[in-house]
Amino acid sequence: MSSKGEVSSGDFRIEKKRSLPDASSRALAHYAMGIIYDNEGRPDDAVREYKSALALEPEVSYLHSRLGTDFFLTKDVDKAVEEFKIAKFLDPSDTKPRFLLALAYTALNKFDLAQKEYEDVVRLNPGDIAALGSLADLLVIQEKMEEAAGIYEKLIEKEKGSSLLYFNLGVIYSRLGKPSQAIAMLNKAVDLDHDYLEAYIGLGVLCEMKEDLPGAISNFEKALKVDPLNIKVYYSLGGVYYRAKKINDAAHQYELLTKLNPKDLEAYIQWSGMYIRLKKPEEAIAVLNRALSENIRETSLYLALGYAYSAASREADALKYYRMALDMSPESALVRFHMGAYYDKIRERPMAVSEFREAIRLDPKFSDAYNYLGYMYAEEGSNLDEAIALIKKAVEMEPGNGAYIDSLGWAYFQKGMIDEALVELEKAVKLEPDDPTVREHMGDAYFENGLLTQARAQWQKSLRLDPKQDKVKEKLRKKKKK
Repeated sequence: MSSKGEVSSGDFRIEKKRSLPDASSRALAHYAMGIIYDNEGRPDDAVREYKSALALEPEVSYLHSRLGTDFFLTKDVDKAVEEFKIAKFLDPSDTKPRFLLALAYTALNKFDLAQKEYEDVVRLNPGDIAALGSLADLLVIQEKMEEAAGIYEKLIEKEKGSSLLYFNLGVIYSRLGKPSQAIAMLNKAVDLDHDYLEAYIGLGVLCEMKEDLPGAISNFEKALKVDPLNIKVYYSLGGVYYRAKKINDAAHQYELLTKLNPKDLEAYIQWSGMYIRLKKPEEAIAVLNRALSENIRETSLYLALGYAYSAASREADALKYYRMALDMSPESALVRFHMGAYYDKIRERPMAVSEFREAIRLDPKFSDAYNYLGYMYAEEGSNLDEAIALIKKAVEMEPGNGAYIDSLGWAYFQKGMIDEALVELEKAVKLEPDDPTVREHMGDAYFENGLLTQARAQWQKSLRLDPKQDKVKEKLRKKKKK
């Protein structure tokens, strides 16, 4: 039988002697009808014909493979496995039944059995690119990345012009925690295919992971040239611009997103957030009002408007939108949290406490609420034991959060536990070196501990990060007098 599936009376000549003189020709007729039904997309009818052919010629390997393939297509995978096993037994040198059997085992999540079949195919035919690729993919599914990388390296030796192979190997190197090798492979992929969108996106992500923000920006921009309508890339590019402190460029990406999709609420919120960071709250309000003009009515939009109006010191408008958010989502812990922050800002502390406690009740894992309430107490110098307990819960939930650790250090400081405060604040400075408040707290703790030179250095760093801190200027002036 031809390996390409052509119908030929010679397909059956190598089989054992028949009990009936015309069995071969009748089997061939059923086989031919099976192929016709397959080509017409009628696998159930094809199965009937292949079964009829096998009733006449039960030892034809290729018939079992064809029958198994149709069982596989109709999702009767167990029956497919049995047919492929028979085909393999009848012709051990034929790699096709083994390949099909590996596919069936993979569908059944029997990965070890599938891997063995693929390895047998490669052993019998070392140049079988399809089997090598499938074996590599199976190894990836099993998280056997080192072995998969080895297979892809062999594949690339055979097909150096395949951008797909370089891309896949780059992804595997990335999964192995080898970003430099991954970047090298993805660069080869785009060298071979200048329009390889996924490779540019992968390069952007890897460059960002390596803190190569210019490289990330360059690759995301190339991705947008390939696909100017790719929403995810605009978001990625906006995020990298923000990290690179190119706030205006970030804002522009989110503005473009709103043009691509005027109903994209997240784009409006991110765009307005850039203006908040630029200390342009009125522009942020204008952006969010554009979202309102698109008839978007969502809790997150009202929260963003409340925050923007509060940043503009338009507290009555801020309260209006916070209440609209609360009316829409009265059981939202996030809304309660924002209400608490609003009341804290306008010095309605009992109301703030009530809202933060309600946020915690609604979401006992809301770490920001624990931290904010604890820090608020620490700033007041009240309920310090509870403040420490609350902030510790937040730190337990997010042990790498520098802001929470700073809050804990500050609560210790306010309670007079200076040694404990120094331990936590030194951790916070390492995690948040560009936070002026963390630097100020560190300076206060050093000063209280008699480390005057270190205190002065921290206050100066705080002032460089935020030159408008009159309180820190006063601390430096008093220290100089002393």
